Amino acid sequence: MGTEGIPGVVPGVQAPSWRDFERVGWQERVHAYHQFFAPVCRPAAGTVLDAVGAGPGTRLLDACCGPGYLAGAAAERGCGAVGIDIAAPMIRLATQLHPCARFQVGDAAQLPYAEAAYDMVVCNIGIHHVTDPAQVVAEFTRVMTSSGVLALTVWDDSRSQLGVVKDAVNAVSPAVPRGLPSAPQRPDYLSQEEVRELLHPAGLRLRHFIPITVDQRYADAQTLWDGWLATAIRTGPLLGAQTAAVRGAARAALDGLIAHNVDSSGAVSLQAVLMLIIADGRAR
Repeated sequence: MGTEGIPGVVPGVQAPSWRDFERVGWQERVHAYHQFFAPVCRPAAGTVLDAVGAGPGTRLLDACCGPGYLAGAAAERGCGAVGIDIAAPMIRLATQLHPCARFQVGDAAQLPYAEAAYDMVVCNIGIHHVTDPAQVVAEFTRVMTSSGVLALTVWDDSRSQLGVVKDAVNAVSPAVPRGLPSAPQRPDYLSQEEVRELLHPAGLRLRHFIPITVDQRYADAQTLWDGWLATAIRTGPLLGAQTAAVRGAARAALDGLIAHNVDSSGAVSLQAVLMLIIADGRAR
């Protein structure tokens, strides 16, 4: 299969690294991401900040910040909030949306900050995108104070309904085109045992697993389909590389999967569920 239209993939050239694929992909999806995920991420940001007790004077780093929802909410609470993201267009949008916080382009695996620069590090829907989670957690720990708090959020795929578009695509067993990299292996972030194994080398101790639920409503199935695929870093290009018949079968599969979520007007109601993982350094 061809590679035309796959971000960062050049026909006839070796597939990009996952890091480069992500960086290029997010550059092209900034506004689609903001439109589709802001209604989920903004309410979740407040819940995360409440759970970790962020308030006036807290030095907080929002890693993999995207459009900066969490850093912006933290700054509004009086935190000294900084956001960092690998995609420059995300940082430009974050700066426009949240002038009360500071933002910069950078890699979570090589943070440009001194040791103990922050009281809290938060990575909201970001840790599952990184290539080396252990290295990233080590960096988060390095820039935290010894009494600092780390908060991660990940999709709870066992309960969240927002991944139904991906489920519909996977249901048709799409052929993976040449040059489309596979996501790196990562821990099962819904397993407390695997999360503890990830945290332990950095001297962190798991404190809480807290589910966060945000109700979402879409005008119709097509709005859900188009919005999700426009932001999907890998599934979107994967489906785009399929034949028209396969794409049609995937779209039909979505209708079957959400049949019980559609009301008489055709609107689709789904629950987006995240898992908030809170750790601290008191084990060090």
